[in-house]
Amino acid sequence: MALGAVSTALPGVPGLTQLAAPSVSAAPGDTTLTPLDTWAWCGVHPDDPTAATAARSMAQIAGIDATFGPCNVPTPDYTPAFTANRYVSPDQYRRLVDINAAAGMKTVVYDSRLWSANAAVRADATQFWAPVYQHIAAWDLGDEFDPAGTEWPLLIQRWNRVRTEVTPVSGIPPYTNHLPWATDEALADLPGNDQLLSFAWYADDLGASIARAHANEATLMCGVNAFDHFSFVPSPDKIRADMAALRSAGCDKFLVFGGQRVYGSSTFGPTSLVDGAGAPTTWAPAVQEGSGRSSFTGVGPARLLETRTGDGLGTVDGVQAGVGRRGEGSVSGVQVTGRAGIPSTVAAVSLNITAIDPLRAGFVTAYPCGSAQPNAAQLNHPRGSTVSTAVIVEPGADGRVCVFTMSDTDLVVDVNGYVPLGAAFEADVPARLLETRVGEGLSTIDGRDNGIGPRVGGSITELQVTGRAGVPSVVNAVVLSVTVTDARAPGFVTVFPCGGPIPTSANLNYSSGATVTNAVVTGVDGTGKVCLYTMATVDMVVDLGGHLPLPAPVSTAPPSRVLDSRAGPGLSTIDGLQFAIGARAADTVTTLPIGGRGGIPRGVGAVVLDVTVTDPVRAGFVTVYPCSAGRPNAAHVNFTARQTVSNMVVADLAADGTVCIYTMAGTHLVVDVLSYLP
Repeated sequence: MALGAVSTALPGVPGLTQLAAPSVSAAPGDTTLTPLDTWAWCGVHPDDPTAATAARSMAQIAGIDATFGPCNVPTPDYTPAFTANRYVSPDQYRRLVDINAAAGMKTVVYDSRLWSANAAVRADATQFWAPVYQHIAAWDLGDEFDPAGTEWPLLIQRWNRVRTEVTPVSGIPPYTNHLPWATDEALADLPGNDQLLSFAWYADDLGASIARAHANEATLMCGVNAFDHFSFVPSPDKIRADMAALRSAGCDKFLVFGGQRVYGSSTFGPTSLVDGAGAPTTWAPAVQEGSGRSSFTGVGPARLLETRTGDGLGTVDGVQAGVGRRGEGSVSGVQVTGRAGIPSTVAAVSLNITAIDPLRAGFVTAYPCGSAQPNAAQLNHPRGSTVSTAVIVEPGADGRVCVFTMSDTDLVVDVNGYVPLGAAFEADVPARLLETRVGEGLSTIDGRDNGIGPRVGGSITELQVTGRAGVPSVVNAVVLSVTVTDARAPGFVTVFPCGGPIPTSANLNYSSGATVTNAVVTGVDGTGKVCLYTMATVDMVVDLGGHLPLPAPVSTAPPSRVLDSRAGPGLSTIDGLQFAIGARAADTVTTLPIGGRGGIPRGVGAVVLDVTVTDPVRAGFVTVYPCSAGRPNAAHVNFTARQTVSNMVVADLAADGTVCIYTMAGTHLVVDVLSYLP
């Protein structure tokens, strides 16, 4: 039951017992990564037919903020001081600036006219660049000057000329990348270089010792290798590990050696962050994550499967629409890749699965097609209900996700986004880690924590997660599904890393006799365990959905309530905003600001939300989407009149940090941020 609906405690609603947001527990010592500015050497060549595609790949998939110019094979007379032959003419550079700007990146510009001794030449150069100053990150003065060499005085001369005569006009600083052993001389001889001291060292400790030595006296840009060259062979895991080590040593920015291939040579490898066609490689999301950003890419949401027929009941492309109810015990293969903007190969997809009017109580399981159906479920439902849940699942080799339905039911599948290949997130095949019941077919993946009996009210159950079902011994966070069944009394369950106090929050609420499944994203303790507190005696099932290895960028801080339309004692939001705004009217859109509230940084790319509907006047649905996009033909929460129901939503934010929430019927809304992906 890898990612089920998460119930938020709502005071005054029968059967719900605790005022709390769903818990996304933080591991001891957990810190949220702040995205670091990241530049890439080299940039694309403006004459390359793949230039625009490659620039978008670097900006959107690799998280690159600026690139250098296109890198050409050096001529035999190449030296650091006379490096113009490595790059292109100012006119071509200008076109590169436009290409990068369209993709959302700046450019580091090399133009020798800027340090000319002739004032008129410098003036012409500054006038030439003036219309695009806002798209230029720095003036490139050449790199790898040797302080013991004869060209070092030339660097000092051009540095001082640009800094004193060009920077005041343009607002753009000079820049040069140094040999690892030249940092002391650079700080001494180049005034203002401490504002961006750049160096690269791909061997030994990667330059971590240099970073530690200068961490308190300079803004450090540290080099990261992403080219397959000589003895240096990158991989996604190594790129992430190297960037984590350099960040830990005090690096403030990154310079990635491997933005685009060097033109005219395979010395530095035919590909890097992008391949010859401009498409991102598996190294691209690794760089994005290493810089502190999430590689999750939101789409839609878009409908991929609709078994029903009727007005407005289609799919995003007309495929797998109106295919009829799914029979009892059937498996439906849903084509995911190649549709709704999902690439042909991905590591995982975020889906929302809805069962509509099942003939009897049962469950739904989603898993990669081509794999054996696991002993797990993502969605439990009663007879005649409409129930939704979020699922993060890996497609099979053919790009399909298989959905097993225990009961005859209508079925809807919407996609919210994907995790690209090369990302840190591992979408594990659902695997049962805890099963308190005894009976035929009731077992855990490895026989551990199996048939241990009901969990007594007021007790804490320790559950080993790491080292089981393919989860590594050290992880950042795990995705679990927690199911309570046969509750002896109303209550709640809270999941948290063992060793700490029980949080004042709940992951799921249950009424007497209920079966409830909820999603949890949680840290683990130092031994890889999570603890589960139950208020009342219940049987309990825990299934694994996935894990995020170190140093995957994800916040596992406590949840933040960002919207509560109700008014009453004990009700509020994290900052008092979007509180007591009244029930949302039918067929309306509520704009919800999220970035910059309650410790959630501005510029966050995606958030994991718990969206709760309570006291709706009639049956309907809720859809969450970026406010910059049109409302899609999809739904995240389905409800009946007077029902209280929640679902977890992985939501892509608009550039201004907002999401929009459409309500089909009049209802109160409660929204909690469970986690965010930088």
